[in-house]
Amino acid sequence: MRLLNTTTFELHSREQEFFKSQGYAILSHRWVGAEITFDQIQGCSTELRRAGDWQMPTPQLDKIRGACMTARCLGFQWMWIDNCCINKSSTTEESESINSMFKWYRDAKVCITYLSDVEMRNPPLPPRHGVVDTGYTGQANHTIFNRRDDRTPSEWFSRGWTLQELLAPHDMRFYDTNWNYMGTKTSLAREIQAITRIDAAHLTGERNFRQACIAVKMSWMSGRTTTREEDIAYGMLGLFNIMMSPQYGEGQRAFMRLQQQLLSTTTDESLFAWRMPDPGAGQKFGILPGRGPTWNEDEWGMLAPSPDWFRECGNVTTEGGPRIERPSQMFQPSRQGVQIPIMPVPGNTGYQAIWVGAQLTVVGALPAYFLLKYHSKKRIMKGILRALNCWVTDESGKMAAISVCLQPTDKSHLDLKTVNLQQCKRIRASEMCLSYKYPKKDVVMGQGVVLQPELTYSE
Repeated sequence: MRLLNTTTFELHSREQEFFKSQGYAILSHRWVGAEITFDQIQGCSTELRRAGDWQMPTPQLDKIRGACMTARCLGFQWMWIDNCCINKSSTTEESESINSMFKWYRDAKVCITYLSDVEMRNPPLPPRHGVVDTGYTGQANHTIFNRRDDRTPSEWFSRGWTLQELLAPHDMRFYDTNWNYMGTKTSLAREIQAITRIDAAHLTGERNFRQACIAVKMSWMSGRTTTREEDIAYGMLGLFNIMMSPQYGEGQRAFMRLQQQLLSTTTDESLFAWRMPDPGAGQKFGILPGRGPTWNEDEWGMLAPSPDWFRECGNVTTEGGPRIERPSQMFQPSRQGVQIPIMPVPGNTGYQAIWVGAQLTVVGALPAYFLLKYHSKKRIMKGILRALNCWVTDESGKMAAISVCLQPTDKSHLDLKTVNLQQCKRIRASEMCLSYKYPKKDVVMGQGVVLQPELTYSE
């Protein structure tokens, strides 16, 4: 790990544990223009030292100088800034940095967050050294983060990487474009919640954000953007405490790999609780032709192509509802999609009873069989609801299980007791399907797979 000395502006390389024991500051910011890179920073050290309080020739240099001076005033000798402390010409170092980023922000004594597009008119006085700004009891100032001459929040809140940079640090302090102190993550938690939809309790540390389910964390990333498409997935690794090798060039497949990794390491079924924004949303993604079935509107697999499909999942929970007993790791990634259990078709009990009774008659068995099979098949092809172990509270205050609606792709293997789900699709994907009554224990009769559209690489 490399850090800048806040006095000499020179890079020093040591083990992360050394800098952690010394105490270091870390910068969270939005890249603007050509930032100073690892290859350039050593040649800028003398210029940065000589500048003193004078304005630097570029905003990029001025930002490095301001960050180091702010850290120095807070009593820190070491400062980490991503653009100049990571050697991105080394793919090995870049990969290690991406997987270590959350830990570096978490272990920093203070995170200095620089909002270059915000300018405060009446900045508050910064707290004295060693004093923590824990908050205030007055009215929330919902315009404090607005951009200059604009009514929208700072672009910092819309970037993908800044999500984990917001959640990881214990002590985060915000500064405007002139390095005026604005407040802390704790004191401004209500204002941040209004912008990010992240519960203030997760920001203040009252509740550990890791306790939030997958769907909720995904909803926090919805609407955020990154320069490189893959970074939407890589910027979430720390939130889920997993590691993944970055492969720039894979485009939207990076997010699919992230979900497959989660599917292999967790039993959190809220991974499937997303809702397609509109029936035609899936058609906007590049799906490889000739691979599996034809994908019509409102149809998809079990895994979403983007965290934007989780936008309305902020109130999903995996606690408090009547759980369904399942064997561990029941849902698993497969080559074609997601492996699921084959279970009895719910609601066919009445059909089965009529069929059994018809067999006791001399003439009625055969006509009854075909009639009941026709009605059963027709009902099954409308979709089979499978309740998940995750819930939402509806408008009346009742807790309902989020469900997925599945349709077999093979219409020929249907009977009165079970449906062959060796291959099926998720339909009604733009609906939030809810179940209030469902079996509390799975009767597994085999394994099937929910097919997944195969996405193209970015062009």
